[in-house]
Amino acid sequence: MEFAVCYDHSGMDLAWSIFLDITAFFVIMAPLAAARLIAISRADAVGRLQVA
Repeated sequence: MEFAVCYDHSGMDLAWSIFLDITAFFVIMAPLAAARLIAISRADAVGRLQVA
């Protein structure tokens, strides 16, 4: 019995798909991480001003 192949099982296609998924994840997470670092640095600066 033969099975129909609906899509290409090429390793290059899989690698390209994984690369795009990882890139999309970093594109979404980078601004959130930057905003978090800015918030932490502002809180740290306010804490230093209050201690002095």
